[in-house]
Amino acid sequence: MSLQPTAEDWGAGEWINEPQPPPAEPGEPAEPSESSPPPRRSLIDAAIAQIIKENPNQGDSSYNAERREQDDLFRLSRPNFECTQGDTLVIVNFPPGYRNCYWDEWSSKRFPVHSAKLLTTGSRIFADLLSPKQQARFRKRLEQDDALLSHKYVIDLTPSMEGDELAAQLMELSLPSGVRDWWTSKERLGISPYLVSGHDDFCPRHTKVPIDCVRLDKYVEFAYTGPQDAHLPNLDLDDVRTPESRNIDDYCPIRHRANIVRLILAIEGHELVLNSASRVYTLAGVANILDCAGVVRDPICSWLMADPNNEFIDINTEVAFKLGSMVKSLNVTRAAFRILVVEKALDTLAGASQERGASHTIFGRPRADLPDDLETVVQYAAHKLADRVQQTHALLSSDQFYEFFMIGEQRKLMQAGDFINTALSAIPSLSDDRPPSTRDSICASQLNKLLDVYTSLSEKLLEYKNLMLRGAENASLSNTQARDFDRDRRCYVPRTTWNPTSLIYSSFSASQRLLTPCFWESLSNAVPDTYEPHKPSEPLFPDTHEPHKPSEPLSVAVRQFNDKVNEVAYLLRYDSGFTFANPSSLVHFNVEAFRQEFTVAMNRLRVAWTRPFLEAPLHRTNHLALGLIEDEFQFLPLWAGGLDDGTGGVFEPAVPDADMGPIGPGPAYHTGDTVATATDGDASSVAPSDAPTRSRRASTATLTAGRSMAAVPSNIAPTTARNTTSQHGTDTDMASSVGGSICYVGAAAPSLSSTSGDLVMVSRPSASASASAASTATMSESDGFEDVDMYDSDDFDEDAWSQVEEP
Repeated sequence: MSLQPTAEDWGAGEWINEPQPPPAEPGEPAEPSESSPPPRRSLIDAAIAQIIKENPNQGDSSYNAERREQDDLFRLSRPNFECTQGDTLVIVNFPPGYRNCYWDEWSSKRFPVHSAKLLTTGSRIFADLLSPKQQARFRKRLEQDDALLSHKYVIDLTPSMEGDELAAQLMELSLPSGVRDWWTSKERLGISPYLVSGHDDFCPRHTKVPIDCVRLDKYVEFAYTGPQDAHLPNLDLDDVRTPESRNIDDYCPIRHRANIVRLILAIEGHELVLNSASRVYTLAGVANILDCAGVVRDPICSWLMADPNNEFIDINTEVAFKLGSMVKSLNVTRAAFRILVVEKALDTLAGASQERGASHTIFGRPRADLPDDLETVVQYAAHKLADRVQQTHALLSSDQFYEFFMIGEQRKLMQAGDFINTALSAIPSLSDDRPPSTRDSICASQLNKLLDVYTSLSEKLLEYKNLMLRGAENASLSNTQARDFDRDRRCYVPRTTWNPTSLIYSSFSASQRLLTPCFWESLSNAVPDTYEPHKPSEPLFPDTHEPHKPSEPLSVAVRQFNDKVNEVAYLLRYDSGFTFANPSSLVHFNVEAFRQEFTVAMNRLRVAWTRPFLEAPLHRTNHLALGLIEDEFQFLPLWAGGLDDGTGGVFEPAVPDADMGPIGPGPAYHTGDTVATATDGDASSVAPSDAPTRSRRASTATLTAGRSMAAVPSNIAPTTARNTTSQHGTDTDMASSVGGSICYVGAAAPSLSSTSGDLVMVSRPSASASASAASTATMSESDGFEDVDMYDSDDFDEDAWSQVEEP
């Protein structure tokens, strides 16, 4: 809300520690002198006084919405009675033939204000209007009116009646349908009439404007049971008839001009009455046009945050996002942005048969148009979120699931597997052609049996995880969820186009379900009843009410593994003949610790996706998972916590880090040293990229420390590396792109070796290496690339190699 104090608050209408208005012109009342300073009050006292005035107590006998509206209309009708002093004359001309609620015709307004207060807003528009050039034009146009020329400054804020300026203002101030119809929320949603039932400024039928909804003859009133009956929409949109007195125009010249006067009065410190959505929307647009949105930021945010009027953000999300962007409200902007991005991501992940088009979301909420710049922000963030959803689902389905989420018992099991393979390879008789001894045979037999039960247990753990995932993917909405979600959607979906939430959810793909709380609650709480990988008579999990508690035959696999660990550990520890292996890595698999770690990891993931810290209360969007991370928020401007500084760089593809940095002006980008290779039989040398090469036709592969070589100027096209040393390479790339999934479980990603798909890995040869034994980067001829021999000469430059960074 506005913290501009009134003259009554200050005693003299001036700010503490603010620039004072210029000396009064001849004929104007003099300002108080320093010898008799007016009483001053602190800023906090003035702010509290203004808050009390703008938010009166409804239980107070003096409270009356009609009275406040009358006071507001009186100020608009006679602003010269409210503003009697100032060095600047404001002119707002009204077209003839329009009447207000008192049936009085709107007339042109001329009233004095203080130029210092106009400039304090930081508006470039006011600064330009008060400039000598613009003042000369105004005075030349008004040279016949001596009364107007008696003021130091004269500004005409009358909107243009033609041209591009008028077209731009029409687009900015035309009311969306959700704003025009928000007056019905007084009865349907139980919102105070003080916030939503105000009349339009052009009100020729004042006595016939209803406050409650006008029902059709045959309407059906909702009958719900539950603890939140008072907040239910008790009337369907199809049963509401809009009377002629409430059928206001999208754009009204009187509404436009009246809110210009309101804005100037607010700058002067007078009360700002916001009693309807149409007034809030128009006032925000006028303040944005005049570049002084900060004046109305607090009152508009207070209107949007007032409970239950904050449901405006859930239902008219595009409008709320635009309002928040115009007045630069961080909380409103980010809260509305969450909803828009998730809804757009659902469209991106949906098949063609599920898309309802641009006019409605998948859940049926009517959409409103956004300006192109705001629409671009939402689209980029939605595609970023859709990518993260798909990568998260791929991670949940992958075999590296436990490693990624750092399940401790799984890590111990992997260490046991490494020990078994190491021990088997260390048995002397198995590493050569000698006949195995009796002792070696016993050891090898025990280790192989342990390897079998280890493999069986690893498979059962993956089956357990996959069963959890499939259960969450196939879960349907509970009765409570379906009832609550249907109740919320009744606020904006009429009966004629109604589609139950459970039916909509059943048509979602697996990736789409990750953007709903039902999936995450099922994943963290639901326990599958049966699992039939081979035989229906052998369920993996019996009926149980304790979440994530594995039982037969997983428990059998755990017991067999632990028993075999005891046998092998005893054999290796107490038989002095087996000295080649240290059994310290062999530990029991603790199924209870595994269950607890798995449950904690899934709960943290659920909370991160479905229960983020919301910047504003959102009561009607419980069917969406609003857990956005900085990867999506980065497209917002800086004041909203994003990274968009106005240059557009946040929308460009990320450029890989350069080890040596840019090398001056121009398009070239230097990312490190290069290796030149000959392709025509000539000897080649290894040298820095800025050194000449001896090859007549050389190809250059840039070493970029594991980064993509697509960002480096090169005449070798990217190719898929043939290095298959690690099976985790794909998951490493995926882990880095999932974004917030690592922080969801509160642990860092495991150290996984990988090779970039766009990088040709080159190993440094030893001093005695020959050309035939040197490491080569081979490209398949089927891909259209010729083989590249990096070292076709026995001679190589040790100094040059020392400058090449190992990838």
